[in-house]
Amino acid sequence: MGGATAADYAWLSERWTDGVGTTVLCINFVRDLSPADALRRIKVTPGTLGEFSVAAYATQGGTVLADTGWTTKYVSNVAEPLSLSTAVATVFADVEDSDFTFRLNERLITTFGLYSYRYREGDDPDRLLADVRDLGLYDDGDGYSEDPIASALALASRATGVHLSRAHYARPALTGSTDHLQATW
Repeated sequence: MGGATAADYAWLSERWTDGVGTTVLCINFVRDLSPADALRRIKVTPGTLGEFSVAAYATQGGTVLADTGWTTKYVSNVAEPLSLSTAVATVFADVEDSDFTFRLNERLITTFGLYSYRYREGDDPDRLLADVRDLGLYDDGDGYSEDPIASALALASRATGVHLSRAHYARPALTGSTDHLQATW
């Protein structure tokens, strides 16, 4: 696992936070898949336009998918097909909830709320515990991270080995509409 920090991903957290401090995002770090392969696995046709869409960014180590519509749960619901023969870490946040999920080869390794690690679930729920503690996502009496979203994004990077830099994010992404999939949400 890499040594990504919350500071490395504060810019991305801020990008998805509005003027009153509400963060709404669904970001998937997908190891060893190209943007085209990632979109193909979730049945999104690149270049299509719609009200809801997903953007796939080529990164160091794989692809980062960002849901760009209001229904951000779509990309988190397709993590299982994305994880076939690889790893996927998802960070989800909206006004009601925030969580982290890590899948490896279609297996749910761990999932937990960003403020409730003690209620984690999965086949190996403590696999990332050292990183969870290091990033302040585990309250051991010192409180939580100042920016749990940025910490969770760093954890996703560490877990998958995928690194999204500002330069990767500034490049054009492969995008496609997810409107046709709305009925499956």
